[in-house]
Amino acid sequence: MDNNIEPRRKPNYPLHRIKFAIAVVALIVTSTLMLTWHGGSMNAALMVEGVYVATALWLIVRFAPRD
Repeated sequence: MDNNIEPRRKPNYPLHRIKFAIAVVALIVTSTLMLTWHGGSMNAALMVEGVYVATALWLIVRFAPRD
């Protein structure tokens, strides 16, 4: 029987908090821009919506139940 099991690494909680804070700020900023967008640039509007969708999906996947 092989007992060479590697010890589990300790989670880096400050990094998790920083990534979560960045995602929340990005979600709030992009949702605010989407609701108040008055510019004529379609490319910029699509980029803002892409960031919004990406951060929302990341937060959903990150905090979904692990059942």
